[in-house]
Amino acid sequence: MKPCIEDERILKQRFLALRDTLDLLSGKWRFCILLNLHYYEKLRFKDFFEVSKGISPKVLTSELATLEAHSLIEKNIEFTPTKDITYYRLTKHAQEIWHVLNTLIEFGLSNRKEVISKLI
Repeated sequence: MKPCIEDERILKQRFLALRDTLDLLSGKWRFCILLNLHYYEKLRFKDFFEVSKGISPKVLTSELATLEAHSLIEKNIEFTPTKDITYYRLTKHAQEIWHVLNTLIEFGLSNRKEVISKLI
């Protein structure tokens, strides 16, 4: 059974939206960056190296720029008398995706238990 033309348009729009989202969140570090910013609220560039073991400065710079370009994180500067402190935090837009990320995390935890139980 073939869907009607309107249903096809809606399906195509939803497929493209899903693909865009998966492209945006794909990669080894983007989820990690978002997750860390969710828990720590704000992090300086150097802080990411402590909470994201193994990421290189070049990759971190690129991933932060991508997430910032898509309005998921924002770069802020605190001006102090001695030096300016640059840090990153999630945007309100990124808060919308938290329930999706949390659902994926919960599935991952459940799936790990399932797989491990079959191996034992």
